[in-house]
Amino acid sequence: MVTKIKDIKYERVDIAKMVEATKKATAAVKNAASAEEIVSIRDGLNRQSRKVSTMCTLVYWRHTLDVNDKFYTAEQDYYDENLPALWAEGAEFGRAVVESKHAAELEKLLNPLILQNIRASVRVMDSRIVDDRVEENRLVTEYDKLMATLSFPWEGKGVPISTMFRYCKDKDRAVRKKAFETIGKTLESVSDKLDELYDKLVKVRDRMAKKMGFKSFVEMGDLRIGHVAYGRKEIGVFRNSVLRDVVPTLARLKKSLADSLGIDHVHLYDNDNYVAGGNIDPEGDAEKLVAAAQKMYDDMHPALGSFFNQLCEAEAIDYVARDGKSPGGYCDILTDFGQPIIFANFNGTMDDVGVLTHEFGHAYAFKRAHDNDVDDDLGVGGMETAETHSMSMEALCNKYNDLFYGKRADDATYQQIFDAFNFLAYGVIVDYFQELVYDKPDMTPSERKALWIKLEGQFRPYVDMSDIPYISIGGRWQYQKHIYEVPFYYIDYCLSTCLALQFGELAAKDHGEALSRYMTFVEAGGTKTIDTLAHEAGFFSPFDDGALKKLCADVEAHLKALE
Repeated sequence: MVTKIKDIKYERVDIAKMVEATKKATAAVKNAASAEEIVSIRDGLNRQSRKVSTMCTLVYWRHTLDVNDKFYTAEQDYYDENLPALWAEGAEFGRAVVESKHAAELEKLLNPLILQNIRASVRVMDSRIVDDRVEENRLVTEYDKLMATLSFPWEGKGVPISTMFRYCKDKDRAVRKKAFETIGKTLESVSDKLDELYDKLVKVRDRMAKKMGFKSFVEMGDLRIGHVAYGRKEIGVFRNSVLRDVVPTLARLKKSLADSLGIDHVHLYDNDNYVAGGNIDPEGDAEKLVAAAQKMYDDMHPALGSFFNQLCEAEAIDYVARDGKSPGGYCDILTDFGQPIIFANFNGTMDDVGVLTHEFGHAYAFKRAHDNDVDDDLGVGGMETAETHSMSMEALCNKYNDLFYGKRADDATYQQIFDAFNFLAYGVIVDYFQELVYDKPDMTPSERKALWIKLEGQFRPYVDMSDIPYISIGGRWQYQKHIYEVPFYYIDYCLSTCLALQFGELAAKDHGEALSRYMTFVEAGGTKTIDTLAHEAGFFSPFDDGALKKLCADVEAHLKALE
């Protein structure tokens, strides 16, 4: 019988006891007589750590479902304040492992990526920055609560930003414009607070980096998010490829689209509109979409259908947008139960199908890594690998668009491919903005906004934002929560989009082959680098020379054919 998420009992983890257990494990590693003994000690500590992870995830889930719930708000505060001490002790344990006299033998017993990840974790955390991590956690939670409770005036009532996103994609251009104007004006009304929170986050992250011996937070941020197989050099090459190949292709496609829509050029409120007459919305309410997804996964693969059914039975998908619920979507796993959870905010647009399939890709990857007993330090892989699991699932689901969009299935496929390709330029802006901000942490709020506008002009010259209040002066990034909460995560969406588009192009020709490669890709979890996984799947890596040029040609030809 499946355990429902709501019935899982929460028990606060005594972090102080876990810190002591980690200290004992560290001492044991230092006195270990062999590499095998170190592996055993580490396995034991990982088993204890899973309880911490499970309860922290459960608290975050229940807190983000309702940020006004006082109990789980207090529990989130408890972990925000106490986890940094455990992270610091965990770094000491990692240091003992990689500096052990048995380190050479460990290389033979453990996947090299495990030790690579441990070395990265040691570089970005120790006791010197515990107080700073506490402060960072507090600021992130404060931002999250601000955005979850911020009310946007619409048709005589206040609605959350997740609902506003629906109107940003309305078929009526005037409604879309009004929605963006409302978002801009409302953000401007709390701009002082948004500026203050980000300024404090930049300062505390810069301070941590300096304490840890980094020139700036950029390198530290990359390591902290899991960029261990590549760095700013490779990301810079990728970014230049986007500028050289993707941006001109998008400019052509946008010009053609503007002509078909009968507009002079693309404004911000047109940028996510892809079909004459307005974007295609899925047919039916949220329950119907979930039922359609079940039918789709049953047909796609027995393992996928069975797993989706299990998620539904466990009530592990929360998709209703409501007051007090955090915006956005995410997926995580309650490790002790082997139970993935999906958090979403349906708004009646194509995003509902996107988030349902996207987060399911994450959930399935979490489940396979758990069931395959992939090492805790590897899991589903780096963020770029994890996002490939989710974004590729979106592409594989285009075959079934008739279940969601009826007779307009082909239009929906066109919309999904164009939307994914369109994202690349924006995603690069988000990452590059952060790189430049953390390289110059003393920028003023107005300088940061001016920087955003400059990057928009460079990477999205075809988008006009001049007629939207506050957004026109560079305020768009302030409702992109990743910038505040998980710095340098966003580039992983871009890297994974390159692979997802390749899965999609193959699926259009041979869906069975694409699905087979995808299932193999997922089974590997994080045991291999993204380069290796891409090449083994028969695709190019985002870092391969000339990769984006061919992808641009393939996508442009596919979109033209679908027109």
